[in-house]
Amino acid sequence: MSEEHNFFQFVGPVIFLALAVGFATIRYHAPFRVSAGFFALSYLFRSLAFTADYFRPAMPPDVGVFVPILLFLAGGITFCAGIFHLFSLRVPWWVLGSIAVAVIELFGWYRFVEDSLVMRIVIMNGISAGVLIWLAIAIRQRIARGVDRLLQVLLVANAVQFVARTAVMLWLEGGTLTAANYSESLTAVSLRFATIVSTLAVAGTLLAIYGVEITARLTRSSETDPLTGILNRRGFESRVAALPDGSAQEGPRHGLIIADIDGFKSVNDRFGHDAGDTVIARIARLLEEGAGSEGLVARWGGEEFVVLIPNGGESLARLYAESVRTAAEAMGHDCLKGEAVTISLGIAELRPGDTLRMACGRADAALYEAKQAGRNRVRAALKPSPLRLVESVA
Repeated sequence: MSEEHNFFQFVGPVIFLALAVGFATIRYHAPFRVSAGFFALSYLFRSLAFTADYFRPAMPPDVGVFVPILLFLAGGITFCAGIFHLFSLRVPWWVLGSIAVAVIELFGWYRFVEDSLVMRIVIMNGISAGVLIWLAIAIRQRIARGVDRLLQVLLVANAVQFVARTAVMLWLEGGTLTAANYSESLTAVSLRFATIVSTLAVAGTLLAIYGVEITARLTRSSETDPLTGILNRRGFESRVAALPDGSAQEGPRHGLIIADIDGFKSVNDRFGHDAGDTVIARIARLLEEGAGSEGLVARWGGEEFVVLIPNGGESLARLYAESVRTAAEAMGHDCLKGEAVTISLGIAELRPGDTLRMACGRADAALYEAKQAGRNRVRAALKPSPLRLVESVA
């Protein structure tokens, strides 16, 4: 058993140290994820614990017992903290601290009062299993993706192996285990092997979760207008393309509105571009709040916005347009010394068979009519004739 003993005791610290560096790198480049810092600490503590376990024979007996256990405890506590942070849950530090104190007291009892290696093994593996089950239950309400579910399954599977493996190993050699032969025993080797395998599986899943989140963050960034926080043109077009297929003649009709801030150049000229940016951001918020959770609002360019009201058609789009126009007219801006700005809006329907470009063209023409009529107006596009529709498609 000595070859397996030496292999796992050498490979373990290297694997854990590599994982610590990996998660520390994620923490450095993605500071929005505090959990990665906790995982980095967890794997660093485990690397140190494996190293201390390797040098156990050279340590005084009591030091050889408690140093690896304390390091493993530190690794477990920081791992739990990472899981809670990852799923945006409050870290129950008092529970984790209580568990650590209980483990230390039990180890002390079964070392100095009733010296029992078997009981120390049972305590460590049993509490580890219980904590993993607790984590799996704690995150159940925050599971939203398949990769989250995989992590939960791995936590439960790891808990099961802690119990099952310990039971089998102690049944096989529990009566012969001593402090002198433990390091090279089948029980110790199986623990190191299981720890390395389960760690790689869990760490790989955690890295996949970070990969999914970073990708989603980059996607949101590429589809979001940095000034207003609403969609940009690219994001709007991708959301509209994902709507249920309306190619059939009978299908949903969506209200499309193009809105433009009236006289915006004079705002920049009189109050400066910073004030202009503030006004754009406030109007964007107004349009977004009015559109509700299902509406799509995007900055189309400059001081122009586009809004889609799903399944609303022209009638609902007109109600929306009039409400936001009235609200904008009544909303003063501190950056403009209390003055308000008005908006003009053009309405069209995105009908089955339409492209977004066709509908935007009609809404833009309606917006031009609103501007020509004196601004601070809502105008709806004329319904296209079948002939115009065929020409547009061609």
